[in-house]
Amino acid sequence: MRITVLGSAAAEAIPDPFCRCEVCEIARRDGGPEVRGRSAVLVNDDLLIDLGPDIVSAANRYNVYLGGLRSVLITHHHSDHWLPGNLMWREPGFAATPVAPLTLYGPQDALADVEPHLARGTDLSAQAVTAGDRWAAGGYTITAVPATHGGGTLEALLYVVYDGQRRLFYATDTSSLGEAAWDVLRPLGPMDLIFLDETSGLGTGGDGHHGFEKFLQTRARLIKEGVLGAQGALVAHHFSHNGGLTHKALVRRFEPYNVLVSYDGMTVSL
Repeated sequence: MRITVLGSAAAEAIPDPFCRCEVCEIARRDGGPEVRGRSAVLVNDDLLIDLGPDIVSAANRYNVYLGGLRSVLITHHHSDHWLPGNLMWREPGFAATPVAPLTLYGPQDALADVEPHLARGTDLSAQAVTAGDRWAAGGYTITAVPATHGGGTLEALLYVVYDGQRRLFYATDTSSLGEAAWDVLRPLGPMDLIFLDETSGLGTGGDGHHGFEKFLQTRARLIKEGVLGAQGALVAHHFSHNGGLTHKALVRRFEPYNVLVSYDGMTVSL
């Protein structure tokens, strides 16, 4: 399993084009891993988690072809993670060569936005999923895990992707996991790689995200429950400039805990 990070930022990206905080100014000055697009990860070349507003520029920047996608997992309805207009670029008249049949999986409220694209008959289908569901997609077994992402009626999901040998747990846009999430995760056994939300940096994260201290608490629970084993890797992911930490500062802060820090273009092979 090969994972490519196509974006590692929260909703406003880094730098926020309207902001001159220290984190944003350092990103403008230094470039490289300090610059982050909205979060998305590609698994091998056929499964994408989140289809947000920066996916076109990220694919071009990292020389990624998306016409082979067969599955897209949508975490939730927020526009930094789900911009269905991007589906237009795979349709005849835009794409000059054939693309693979594609199935979208995600909460029902997110999939409501895809109806116009389904009607155009471009080998596109959609399947609503909810927390606790498990299904086969291509060569993967995927499990939906409930996120803790604020109140209201919006459903937010996390995903475990299993290719028959390795397990990836993608857990962004969530605060501390609820007991329902642990009940889903515990029987799956240890993960080989976990991407865990650390949006809020030095902040608390509130009821929808993690800050540094909450991240360490969730890390401890992951170990206690056997979800993060001795051979597994934990990656902090999905950052806001409002958290007050540059990429370099995040790396320094997490190094004592053996936690990696994601960045745009990062690749991990399992």
